Order: sequence, then C-alpha cells, then structure tokens
Amino acid sequence: MPWCPKCKAEYREGFTECAACHVPLVDTLPDETQAEPPENAFDAMQAKELTDNTAQLENPIAVFSAPARIDAEMMRDVLRDSGIPAEMRRVLTQHSGAVTGRRARYVVEVMVAAADTARARAVIDETRQALESEQMDEEELARLAEEQAVEMPEQPMEDNTSFKMLPVVAAVIVVALVLLWLVVR
Repeated sequence: MPWCPKCKAEYREGFTECAACHVPLVDTLPDETQAEPPENAFDAMQAKELTDNTAQLENPIAVFSAPARIDAEMMRDVLRDSGIPAEMRRVLTQHSGAVTGRRARYVVEVMVAAADTARARAVIDETRQALESEQMDEEELARLAEEQAVEMPEQPMEDNTSFKMLPVVAAVIVVALVLLWLVVR
C-alpha cells in the first residue's frame, strides 16, 4: 500500500500523490519509532526536547510510557529526585491513515541507562503504590474543592470584545428578520 511520507496517510493501490499534502507517495514508511516532523515551532521545540537528551544515557532503556506528557514528566522527575538520570522521548505508536480513518498516536517514554533499569523500576513501582494508596474518596475531593473555592477571591469579569459586539450582532439579526418578513409577505 502506498503511504504519504509527510502526513502518514495510507492510500489504495493506483494513487501516486497525497490528496492533502500534494507530495509523491512512497511504498513504505520510515521506522515507526521515528516521530513525524512537527507542524509548528512549539511542537518542534517539544520534539527536540524529547529526543536530544536520550543520547546522554548509556544504552537507554524505556522503563515507563504514558499517553500524556505530564505523566511522563512526573515520573522522570521522581526518578531524577531519586538520583537516577532519566530522559524522555516521544514514540509514534499508530500511523494515521486515509483509508482506515485512524489518527496518529504517540506515547512518551521515560528512558534510563541500562545500568539503572532495576533501581528505576523499583522507584516507579513504589511511586505507583504510593499514588494508589493516597487516592481520595469523593467526600475528601469535595471538601478540598470547597476549601479552594473559599480561598480564591472572586475575579471580576474582564471586558471582552465579543460582548461589545453583541448589540451590533443583535441589530443585524433584527434587520435580517425584518427584511425576510417583508420578502415573504
């Protein structure tokens, strides 16, 4: 099956160019662990941050993976606080496909040096157990939310441009309805 090298969309046989990207299709895609090029500067910065540092580890091994970057960052920070050098990388787990209708999916892996794998897994297990034992019931969560609401001062509503335009939009709608009524009559 032909694939678009840019958006990773899958095509039926006979197609030679991507309908969305207008680039020639290829027979196979590059290695699945390689992330696709970022679309904007912010994504480029994050992708660079997630791949550059793993080269500093000797024989890096993935010890934790998460679909959300914040979870991986939390575990990386826990490992670093425990004295284990850890880095993150983004890994493509599913390509997008025009035929299949799938969207590209990524996970973020936390990497450690091969020598630190056993210690890292022990720290991760301890952290997971601590988080599971600290889960709060609904009453505790409601109490905390209520305390936070009391502590936060009420903020005044800021002047918003959309509210300034509301009378103009209402006037245009009224004029359109009057014209429609006159035409129908």
